[in-house]
Amino acid sequence: MYSDEEKRQLMEDLVEMETFKADVGDEGKILQEDLKEFFKNGVGDKEDLIFRLELYFYAFKLFCRRSVKIDKNQFTIFLNDSLLDWNLIKLVMDDFTDFELEIEAVKENRDVLINLNFTYHF
Repeated sequence: MYSDEEKRQLMEDLVEMETFKADVGDEGKILQEDLKEFFKNGVGDKEDLIFRLELYFYAFKLFCRRSVKIDKNQFTIFLNDSLLDWNLIKLVMDDFTDFELEIEAVKENRDVLINLNFTYHF
């Protein structure tokens, strides 16, 4: 059984998780500009961009089931979920205004999961 202190800490953690608000500041817009520069001119570190994208989506509780893929003029987020909260996607799209979003459902190990494909047309 849990002690009173452990129960109190668990309740605090639960309340914190339920009231989670993504605060990414300007990171989405900065990331968009860095991605555009990478796609157009090859400027930037691909691994750094992948890491930043994963952190950015993690802030919205959109967890990746595998590493982000960057290829040519697009990047793909492999979500670890079959449900998609449109309000969260709308917040992401408010930052990535220069990208086209394609939502893809894929079957993987008997589960239907979602991929988000972002394409930059230049």
